[in-house]
Amino acid sequence: MESGTTQAGTLKAHREALARNPAAYTADLPRIRLTAVHHLKKCGFRRVTHVRCSSLVDRFVDAIFDTQDRLPFFHVDNPLPYCWNAPKDWAHNYIRYEWGHLFSRNQNEGAHDIENICLQSARCNQHVQTSMDIDEVLRWLGGSCVAERVRRVLARRQELFGTDKWSELLDEFSGFR
Repeated sequence: MESGTTQAGTLKAHREALARNPAAYTADLPRIRLTAVHHLKKCGFRRVTHVRCSSLVDRFVDAIFDTQDRLPFFHVDNPLPYCWNAPKDWAHNYIRYEWGHLFSRNQNEGAHDIENICLQSARCNQHVQTSMDIDEVLRWLGGSCVAERVRRVLARRQELFGTDKWSELLDEFSGFR
């Protein structure tokens, strides 16, 4: 059996495997760094490749992931995780991240923006956000602990986007348009 996989056949078994794995939320970072390139290209940085600017891509992923406390965007603490993989990936004892769009690609032509993407579990991308814009999601979630988490992460993102660190990152990316 591949490293990082379990015999999870049910959702409960998958969630239990995630809960037991201390690296459940970071094990997928090497793969997600590679997938970031595709999304950065869609954001207008067409000359970005992982070979050409791996350090820059890594800094971008880390900056976004750090605003999320290095957890899935919709993560809330619970003994069994509320964020999990798509059924096809339940054998993995770690979250296989997807790039989510806070303002949905299905509702917004300008959704491909570097400040619009975040890291989500498949469950949250497909079943919590469900192609809604984040403001719609917040109304739907009301005053729940998930809504509190989203507001906190959104505030941290806005703080990041106002920093010199972010401006410098965007300046470096602009050379890859």
